[in-house]
Amino acid sequence: MVTPLGFLDTHTCEQIGSTEPCVDLWSSLVCLGPFPEEGVCFQDADFQVHYLDRDGLIKLMSCQWAGHLLLEDHRLLHERDLWAFPPPVSPSDPFGRIPSSEDAGCAELLRSGDFLFHHLYVASVGVVDGIDVGLGLFAMAEIPQGTVLGEYTGVLSRRVSEDDGVYGYGLPVVDPDLVINAKDFGNLCRLINHSEDEWNAELITVHHEGMLHVVCRVVSDIVAGQQVLIHYGARYWRVESRCRVQLSRCGQSGRVHELRQRELQHNAGVTSIFQSLKPKLIDRVMEVSVPWSVRPAVIVTRPARCA
Repeated sequence: MVTPLGFLDTHTCEQIGSTEPCVDLWSSLVCLGPFPEEGVCFQDADFQVHYLDRDGLIKLMSCQWAGHLLLEDHRLLHERDLWAFPPPVSPSDPFGRIPSSEDAGCAELLRSGDFLFHHLYVASVGVVDGIDVGLGLFAMAEIPQGTVLGEYTGVLSRRVSEDDGVYGYGLPVVDPDLVINAKDFGNLCRLINHSEDEWNAELITVHHEGMLHVVCRVVSDIVAGQQVLIHYGARYWRVESRCRVQLSRCGQSGRVHELRQRELQHNAGVTSIFQSLKPKLIDRVMEVSVPWSVRPAVIVTRPARCA
């Protein structure tokens, strides 16, 4: 199976290197790839549990679902041999130190467009310090270190301004300056929030079938109920408006107590998730009851994560 790629300039999906003809983007595996039959678990602000189908999740996230990577236009694909990678690179090793998808253990995941759906759920985080954090991604069952949750999908495009990085992950390419932007297309990875020092996952770049892809990998064991968090990186916080958010959210010692109280409240309502889980979901992900983690987490997110 060859990994499909979507193209916004022609609104088509192609399997590069395959003899299969290109197909319409909206009816392709990019937009209609793997999705759990029972839906994605969502806990709202009142701790009520819902199972959202693809359309429901699209409405919640305010973006089009994308199970695979999209490219802004075909030129990015045709000119990829001209992309400048940091040294050392050579003709026999054009991607330098960037690992392959095989080495990272995510090649089949990238080809299929699958995600660790049955170990994760979406929850409303709420308002913190007057800022609507919006949504977050949480573990439904224990996720061990080294697990790849899924691909960070979006549109591979040229960075024109720092605003392109609001939902964007910068690729390790010197020229052109490329980001995978999940503002208009994306999956559950776009809901992962920032933590300054409590992050338990990371985004890594891999090369796969001649292209660069980004996946989310767990760096420390995540217990049931714990939020999946990454560090957005220094460049993200250079933008003045985001810097003010970071200072207001991280610079007040009194916030630790308030965050602890919020998390305790969150834990008090969480039993509804496990009580409401469908039996087949319990069989898949719940061998034993795993206690919720009760600890403060300084969470800083992009503003306006969802409508």
